[in-house]
Amino acid sequence: MTTIKLPWDMEVELLTWLPPRSLVRFRAVCKKWNSLLNDKSFLNQHSSRSRPQFIFLTKSKTYSIDVDLGGAGVGPTIKMCEVASDFPCQPMNWENINVASCDGLLFREFLRKGVAVWNPWCKHMGLIEFKEKDFYFGGVGYDSNRPEKGYQILGYFCRVDDTCKKGYDKFAVYECAAKTFKFIDSPFRKWSLWSAITEAAAPLSLKGNLFWIGYCDEIRESTIQSFSFSRGIFIKKFCMLPCEKVFYVNKLVLAIYKGDRLSLLNQRYATGKIEIWVTKDKIDDRAQVVWENLMNLSTTNLPRLKGEYYGVRYFIIDKTIIMCYGNSQTGAACIYIVRGDMLKKIPINYGNVLKFYHRVYFPNLIRLPLEFRRSLEI
Repeated sequence: MTTIKLPWDMEVELLTWLPPRSLVRFRAVCKKWNSLLNDKSFLNQHSSRSRPQFIFLTKSKTYSIDVDLGGAGVGPTIKMCEVASDFPCQPMNWENINVASCDGLLFREFLRKGVAVWNPWCKHMGLIEFKEKDFYFGGVGYDSNRPEKGYQILGYFCRVDDTCKKGYDKFAVYECAAKTFKFIDSPFRKWSLWSAITEAAAPLSLKGNLFWIGYCDEIRESTIQSFSFSRGIFIKKFCMLPCEKVFYVNKLVLAIYKGDRLSLLNQRYATGKIEIWVTKDKIDDRAQVVWENLMNLSTTNLPRLKGEYYGVRYFIIDKTIIMCYGNSQTGAACIYIVRGDMLKKIPINYGNVLKFYHRVYFPNLIRLPLEFRRSLEI
């Protein structure tokens, strides 16, 4: 049997399309591949081709959920893999759980202790510990104008008694490398904003900035709001919603589309029908936003999303919407795969538990930045 050796550039190209789970095993194939998987340019290229998945957390275990859309007579399926969940500071506090994703890294808040940082595929973990124990986590981003990412955490100092220092009860940004806080002026009523960005529809980190759906008092309408880490400011009306009229009973869910744009799911309360909107261009915190209607889901088998407890997460691949949703009464969670009039409902079998948390993330093999690895050694 003749062995055909591929050109090196072709080997590299093929490897960039493989999932992280496979690449981790391939480190043992040869020294050349092992060195390649430590190369920053290769890891960035691999990350840019990563397909979104769901990270699914129960009280004792963590899973990744990958979706195969099928084809040639084969229907959609899901692949559920258990991944290491030995975050620092177990066990999980379900009353205050908050998990964020930023460029493939996962961040989880532990009240009174700090924020854990994790890449499940590299099995790299770090813990950012704050000396000030009343700093509450809101989201992660970075200044996209710098050549190197300097991760920052948006949070809130909460007054817990009358002995707190002057300057508390404010929003602040924690610079992870410098380990310093910077207080931020906010145009919002503090508690109304904090409830908006820490509920089930937590803010999205996109290209270094945070985005969420909030209510603008001046115009009495819901808008997309933002925090720009590049400029260090809140943007109260980043853009208007694309829907002609949004009633407060409608269900609105914001998501990332194609890695650099936003999408909005709007389920109308009166009919239960869902419309999906996407931004026409890449998101820039200074450019005007133009929305396009990507699809309208006419199927009547979709659940009513209003009033759920565990949150709705979704992503879009080739005009197919993949949505993770859990019933707050039974604890049952399902993946819904919808394209046109086709709907596939796949239950998530994760054992006899009633509580879970889920998030969309982009799996990759990028190592934790140095400031997070140092934090673990403190």
